[in-house]
Amino acid sequence: MNTSSTPRNSGPVSRLIQSWQRLSPRERRLVGIAALVVAAGSVLGLLDWSHTQRERLQRTLPRAAAQLEQVQEAASEIARLRSTPPLPPSTTRALLEGAQASARSRGLSLTVQASGEGLHISGQAGFDELVSWLATLQKDQGLRVFKMEIQRQDHQATVDALLGRSDG
Repeated sequence: MNTSSTPRNSGPVSRLIQSWQRLSPRERRLVGIAALVVAAGSVLGLLDWSHTQRERLQRTLPRAAAQLEQVQEAASEIARLRSTPPLPPSTTRALLEGAQASARSRGLSLTVQASGEGLHISGQAGFDELVSWLATLQKDQGLRVFKMEIQRQDHQATVDALLGRSDG
């Protein structure tokens, strides 16, 4: 039997060990120092990256939490609106009379007229009262603002708007 001087399983690890053993003590010391420098640099780089990411998270996490809260509020509002029964269909005349009565009861001197597309609102009123009245019309009668031109001057507003039902 003829045995060779190199082992049959000369894998990468055994070749690395053989290379290490061929190095002089001085070369081994230099390779060890180089390995320590590379390891220290890697650890410092990892620590710097970790610190940078932590700062980024501290900036973005509050914004993400606020957005999540807005989405949750919107979802609960959508669920509430879906659970409310649909408004009964109203004739244009009933909508007109309801809007006129509502405006009079709030002391708004607005002109409310029926038009082919819905109700035409014009006149002057207090801005806050006008917005509150429009919100009430939407909630109670299902009237939505289709078109509106509003000019605000201090607490007063001049309005020219078209309201109608979006359900037909």
